[in-house]
Amino acid sequence: MSTYCLEASKQLHADYAALKAIEVKDADSLCAYIKGYWEFIINHKMFGCIWDIYADEIEVRRENGFALRGIGAVEANIMNLCAAFSDLKVDIPVIFAAPAGEDTWQVWMRYYFTGTNNSTSIYGPPSHLKLEHDKALNISSFTVKKIDGEWLITFEYTGHCCDYIRAVCTGDSSFTTLKFD
Repeated sequence: MSTYCLEASKQLHADYAALKAIEVKDADSLCAYIKGYWEFIINHKMFGCIWDIYADEIEVRRENGFALRGIGAVEANIMNLCAAFSDLKVDIPVIFAAPAGEDTWQVWMRYYFTGTNNSTSIYGPPSHLKLEHDKALNISSFTVKKIDGEWLITFEYTGHCCDYIRAVCTGDSSFTTLKFD
């Protein structure tokens, strides 16, 4: 194993240990926990961590009435997106939380995707077009509960930029070249 790979592996393990060590005691620490996991899962493609942060019976309500039920469906959805955009990155500039009952929080997050459609997606062969940060806006609202000593997302409302992602994957230039004046 090369020195670079060994060092990268050590860094990932250290980052994961730091995530696991976050003690959720208030809104700020909960936001650091959620944001850290999302960045770790998407930016580093650490898909097994989906099982650390989502409840087994998670329900995700998405745009246009689309719904994901169960942690396996959430994992498959994230993996499919990352497969189509293997260099996918998430930028989370806004995240905040409010208590919603005993050991329950509501978390809101605004985030952006960047990446290149360099692999086959559900829309067909790669277009090699890029998701542009400011056009790839997403928003989510999570219900987070402490279950058996772990903080888990139990319900999620998410509005992905699905029309924009489809346009990038299909080469629909009428959408991807849209200019904001």
